[in-house]
Amino acid sequence: MSYSIIYQSKAQDNLKITEIDNMLLKAKRFNKEHNITGCIVYHDDRFIQIIEGEKPEIINLYAKIKDDKRHFDVMTLSETATNQTLWDDWSMAFYKFTGDALRDQNNRMLLEVYFESANQQQQSSKVFKTLKQSVLQLLNTI
Repeated sequence: MSYSIIYQSKAQDNLKITEIDNMLLKAKRFNKEHNITGCIVYHDDRFIQIIEGEKPEIINLYAKIKDDKRHFDVMTLSETATNQTLWDDWSMAFYKFTGDALRDQNNRMLLEVYFESANQQQQSSKVFKTLKQSVLQLLNTI
């Protein structure tokens, strides 16, 4: 059985996109080594992230995430045991919305395709519903 945490946070004012990209590269390596999957969405200086894996790994990672000084106001949206992960094929999917209209529109379409292509069991899970609602709320300004 997997364990899943979804959280949102606010980026520090001085956090640069290049720092976020470097953070993502490190996260992908770490997650692959620890069998963790997930997705992070960045828009308007806010993050929404889901991390999935074995409970001890997820609890330890989330403790590190909450202590990371690159963001603040970390708020847990969902924390639960799950029967099925949502991001099986991704050590860390990443969608950033930075004001480039064409790229932002493309990323939004990719996310919407993901949400629509999830299987029935995934779509009916509380984790999926929380993630989708939170992400769409965040992107509502686009």
